[in-house]
Amino acid sequence: MVPRCERVIDVGTDHALVPIALLSRDIADYAVGIDKSPLPLGQAIVNRHNAQVTDRLVLQCADGLAIDGLQERDVVIMAGMGGRTMQEVIRNTTWRGTLVLQPNRDVANLRAWLVENGWYSDGETIIVERKQYFWTSRWHRGKQVASTMDVEFGVQTHLRSAGVFAEWFVKEYGRLQTLPAQAIDRQKLPVYKEMASRLSNLKNLG
Repeated sequence: MVPRCERVIDVGTDHALVPIALLSRDIADYAVGIDKSPLPLGQAIVNRHNAQVTDRLVLQCADGLAIDGLQERDVVIMAGMGGRTMQEVIRNTTWRGTLVLQPNRDVANLRAWLVENGWYSDGETIIVERKQYFWTSRWHRGKQVASTMDVEFGVQTHLRSAGVFAEWFVKEYGRLQTLPAQAIDRQKLPVYKEMASRLSNLKNLG
């Protein structure tokens, strides 16, 4: 989901594995890895040296995007944190550019907040690793209509990641159907029924 770019900014970089991978694959020319804790940055320095990208990767101890020199053409990545934490990072900066996000919880809530605050997504994917599902979406600044389906399931995720999405959907739809009538999540059942119909039509066509 990260487009070819001059510079990528990885917020919450931890051991800097993501920017190192992007530099090694020539997806980005340069990278900045940011973490608010100095401890993981110690290992990030070692990893940067071992990957031979010392001259291309800057590591900074900072909170969120509180660094100098951000540019609109930068691509900002956030992964491995909750959706509400990502909201706070975006809310507390004036930077606006391309975002690539992989929240580990509150995914639909994050989508809804981004749409309400002037962002639009041009696509999303889902993968599964060790029985945990990871959603990755790309966002740009601007207004576009987002449907209830887009907010709940991401833009075209059921087509881009058809197999894994269907696996996740069956489990989540089943969970919602077993909830007591007063459960808040049961309010989502109509949109899940609509997606079930779309998936059934795709299967019939395929």
